Amino acid sequence: MKQTISTNYRIERASMASTENRQVQQAIHHAALKLASLAFIDQKTALQVAPVAEAIANLCTLLYYQADTGVVAEDEFQDALARIREAVAS
Repeated sequence: MKQTISTNYRIERASMASTENRQVQQAIHHAALKLASLAFIDQKTALQVAPVAEAIANLCTLLYYQADTGVVAEDEFQDALARIREAVAS
């Protein structure tokens, strides 16, 4: 029974990771498509979106570093996501 629980847990975690993987890919792809469709961002608009853009840039830096090294901790990601949520809510 113990091995079944352990196996089920690993399968569930793998399934969750696969779903999260797809969600990350879709979110980044969607944002990239939206940004690529813009012709220009004026200074007034840039000032308005700067806090959100900075929070997203910080997360992208973490993603790049994670891809390169694999040493970024989950709490660092959670902090970056919290900063994005905070910036969007402002």
